[in-house]
Amino acid sequence: MTAVPAAQPSPTDVEARLDALRSRIHDELDLLDYGGRDWVPSPGPDVLDVLIVGGGHAGQALAFALARKDVRRVLVVDGAPVGLEGPWSTQARMRTLRTPKMLKGPDNDVPALAPREWFVARYGRERWDAIRFIPRLDWQEYLQFYREVTGIDVVNETAVTSVAPPAHPDGPFIVTLSGPDGQTTRLAQRVIFATGLEGAGGVSVPQHLFHHLPKSAWGHTSHMLDFDAMKGMRIGVLGGGASAFDVAGTALEHGAADVQHFMRRAQMPAVNPLRWMEYASFVEHFCDWDDAHKWDFMRKVLEIDQPSTQSSIWRCFEHDNYKFALGSPWLSTRMDGDEVVVDVAGTEHRFDYVIAGTGVAVDLRMRPELAPFVDQVALWSDRFTPASGKEHLGLAAYPYLTGSFQFTAKNADAAPWMARLYHFAQGARVTMGITGHQLSGLPAGVQRLVWGLTRDLFREHQAAVRADFDAYDERELISLGPRPADQPPIQRHASSSWAERLHPGTIEV
Repeated sequence: MTAVPAAQPSPTDVEARLDALRSRIHDELDLLDYGGRDWVPSPGPDVLDVLIVGGGHAGQALAFALARKDVRRVLVVDGAPVGLEGPWSTQARMRTLRTPKMLKGPDNDVPALAPREWFVARYGRERWDAIRFIPRLDWQEYLQFYREVTGIDVVNETAVTSVAPPAHPDGPFIVTLSGPDGQTTRLAQRVIFATGLEGAGGVSVPQHLFHHLPKSAWGHTSHMLDFDAMKGMRIGVLGGGASAFDVAGTALEHGAADVQHFMRRAQMPAVNPLRWMEYASFVEHFCDWDDAHKWDFMRKVLEIDQPSTQSSIWRCFEHDNYKFALGSPWLSTRMDGDEVVVDVAGTEHRFDYVIAGTGVAVDLRMRPELAPFVDQVALWSDRFTPASGKEHLGLAAYPYLTGSFQFTAKNADAAPWMARLYHFAQGARVTMGITGHQLSGLPAGVQRLVWGLTRDLFREHQAAVRADFDAYDERELISLGPRPADQPPIQRHASSSWAERLHPGTIEV
């Protein structure tokens, strides 16, 4: 008997369910919240407490978590247009997320804000039960809902081009922004770089293979690629990671005549070490290990490597015009007219277009926003000397962070402000494990960073907090006798709701 597909809910029904979910989220925020005291003294006119660079899931989750702690002068900036923050609608080409659906997300322990609740409201419980991974574009839509319902301030189409050190140790950073109205500056006491996979450097491209080719002949999986233009073309892909398979599959689905895909390694890893790491105590406490254990563990992770997802591989092999070869390094490339000629392990191959799926590099000097202070940032090479035989140049280039994601300075006396800069991006991997921008470690990372940041804020402003306490004179006791006839019964003063107090005013850029 043929199964009858479940009826799709009407747009009106979906919007009604989403409205009900919005109300439930705000009710839960009111239930979970403390009194809502604006306890952080203003750092000065037009000075932000925190500026977050990057409005993807990491930047939004951090902003929401800070709001939960009543840190209110927070601004998020992102270079992408509204709805295109992060890679999900642009560079990402997988069909679904790679993180299992039931791992904790950016909900900050607000049950109604969990991705599952949005998905069920949007599509129904039956569809949720049928999937293992959340579809990529649904995740983007969820993040837009998350941003709206939590009231996060995000300024889009605005890039941070430079963060200059303060004029004096306790002063604000000077943040240069580039947006639709040109170049502007903002002042911020703290800056969090939530800049994702490329946030500690940029794309990694073998120069001897690609940089001498015309830009019209090649691209990287992290680039915006014109797949429609690949219809009828012969495509060559280099790299064995999931993004390489995703780009190959996308090219095939857009009508590429032939896709040949090559991997340098002789064998594809089968075990994904990331899956083992996805339990609470590991993501919460990896950063508490000593440096030697962290270093050795991360060397082992790189040695094991990570396989592509099974779904991405199967996606490619759905097509008869797809070929994949292991143990096939690219030795050289050259142009012959409009063709790209590639020497693959001694055999010549010809393509109309080639794509590098060669990952990202960790090199802080590649990040323009870090340029004013990058030479003062301590790397693992500055803080840790591995035992003989345990060296690793790649790991040595990662920034050496605190357990709260703060940059550390090579010379603390020369840069006492360094602890007010936070790296919540790919470069946190050696110090923090997968705790950080990566989805499977996001909740623990947000908790770590926000706990450390608010702890430091509270310490810095202890005199102001004490003065506020000393000045507190709101009377609760009216008399020691019977209630006067004209006095109404005592009612506890109700704090304002989450929605009422989240944004006392609009933050202008």
